[in-house]
Amino acid sequence: MTPNDEKQIQNDIKLVVETKDIKRARDLIDEIPNADIAAALAELENDQQITFLRMLKTPDAAEVFSYLETEHQRELALGFSEEWSMKMLQELQSDELADVLEELPANVTSKIIAYTPQEKRNEINKILSYADDEVGSIMSIDISSIQNTYTCEQALFKIKRDYSKNKAELVHYYYVVDATQKLLGVLTLEEIIFANANAKIDDIYSPVTSISANDKQEQAAKIFSEHDMSVLPVINQDKRLIGMITSDDVIDVIHEAATEDLYKMAGINSKAWQAEEYLKTPWYALLKHRILWGLIILLFSSLLEIVAYFLFKNVFSTFIQQLNISMLSLFISFVVFIPTINAVIRNGGAQTNITIKRALTMDLLEKGDYKKVIFKETLIGFSFGLFLAFVNVARMSIFLAATGDLTKFMLKSWAIIITISIALIIAMTLVQLISALIPIIYVCLKKDPSNLSLVLLNSIAELVSIIIVFILSFVVLNNFIL
Repeated sequence: MTPNDEKQIQNDIKLVVETKDIKRARDLIDEIPNADIAAALAELENDQQITFLRMLKTPDAAEVFSYLETEHQRELALGFSEEWSMKMLQELQSDELADVLEELPANVTSKIIAYTPQEKRNEINKILSYADDEVGSIMSIDISSIQNTYTCEQALFKIKRDYSKNKAELVHYYYVVDATQKLLGVLTLEEIIFANANAKIDDIYSPVTSISANDKQEQAAKIFSEHDMSVLPVINQDKRLIGMITSDDVIDVIHEAATEDLYKMAGINSKAWQAEEYLKTPWYALLKHRILWGLIILLFSSLLEIVAYFLFKNVFSTFIQQLNISMLSLFISFVVFIPTINAVIRNGGAQTNITIKRALTMDLLEKGDYKKVIFKETLIGFSFGLFLAFVNVARMSIFLAATGDLTKFMLKSWAIIITISIALIIAMTLVQLISALIPIIYVCLKKDPSNLSLVLLNSIAELVSIIIVFILSFVVLNNFIL
């Protein structure tokens, strides 16, 4: 769906809501895929979304609701109070309703649970009992299994009955179990329909790969990839069939895993991002999850600087005495800190670049959001630089005290400390801004931002930081010291 198509659907929905045209609302559901309706609906105000859903038949409203992002489902569910909304939520599959309940506060959850039939409540509790990274937490329990002793006619009758009672999803594959619900194999709907009506299921099913409900979701993604499957049966410790997961569920897992790996590579706390959209995350939250590695790099570099100073102290002292150039002595004092600044700046730039590229690739940003992004990243860069500058004052004071310079050359020492700290603030602000701008420019040029190389960004970051240090050191040396 193109942006123009989505805009047209939004306008259609707005018109339907304004005119209270129930017939037109239900016609839209027949004309447009539910996923596209949900995408357009998510951009409207909450009251408009609820009004539109109320105009639909309850099963259709539930289907559209299931396609909304978890964040939007949560916002809508918080405003649900009427009997209609409770009925609509009951139309969701057990796993879908469990996902919604997991995001809601306890008082809202208890209200929805109280309206839920006991059988479905037990199913939801079973899903919620699994850890977030386990297969059981994303499995669908609403499935139709087939006894191996059935004939094809009996199997088809059971599939129709389960589906008509909304107890099972309509899928392409059906799993065969014995009398104790132990998984035996799989067969397709076509095999059941086109086989002889009196043929035994036991004679036509095929073996199937399964996964335990306690296995990690990444393991399920690996099985889907290796076996080219669209659904995968889930079993318990006794090998009994308890549910299934679909390729749609695994796509979400792959997205989350890829995002987590990207953020780990850049030293960002990925756990705080899993259900967050970039624009809805406050700037200080973004800063908090990027700051750790910058701090580690700064402190680790301090140790290396002290070690390097004592190892090469005599060499530099002899060299400077021979040249008898005080300017060079001071200039070297500035230059020795450049690797530290480069390391911190590169890390901050990479974090910003990866974050923005991910948001652009996942279509979390639109053209109208670019100015907000640039302002937010500039603010983060300045705040990040300011924090590191304070840390830098402390760690450079320790360094200069350890090398003996703090007591001997108080004015010169503090000139170095302040200059390097200011350089950190300016360089971090500029590099964060550039790191956000480059992928946005790529998108504006209709290029894929994922093709951007971090090598290019690192080179720019180093160049910016070196130029700033040189300019500031030159100004300080000429105007305040020499």
